[in-house]
Amino acid sequence: MAASLRRRPLWALAAALVAGCAVGPDFRRPAAPGAERYTQAPLPAATAAAPGAGGAAQRFLPARDIPGEWWALFRSAPLNAMIAEAVKANPTLAAAEAALRQAHELTLAGRGAFFPTAQLGLSASRNKTASSLSPATASGSLYYSLYTAQLAVTYVPDVFGGTRRQV
Repeated sequence: MAASLRRRPLWALAAALVAGCAVGPDFRRPAAPGAERYTQAPLPAATAAAPGAGGAAQRFLPARDIPGEWWALFRSAPLNAMIAEAVKANPTLAAAEAALRQAHELTLAGRGAFFPTAQLGLSASRNKTASSLSPATASGSLYYSLYTAQLAVTYVPDVFGGTRRQV
């Protein structure tokens, strides 16, 4: 191993070091579990019956579709009232769509970190030299104009991939 490292040029060793310093693994969505049921053992055909109202044996039908308003099957006025109140208090579909649009725009704004930033500044001032001093201009005038322009370009390289993973 040491002999093979000695034969490599220094730039190749540095490149291997930088490539190995990536921040965290790339996310990969795990595969869905291949479960056929919710329990380890198969469910019985029916539950035990109990004496009294509503004590009849119940069955679990895995292929049956559940209705959208499943809580109405219980015929409970307090449960229906609570669900109605919860639906009124929740945001509308338009609010959910607005939140998704905001998240998308924030992601697009985050991509700006991959590009350089340029700032340009320009300032102008009119100044006067004190009459007790010698004039600052070659013409001998006490008044002069000063113009200043500044340009700054900055770029932060994403060497370890942290910005890419954050965006």
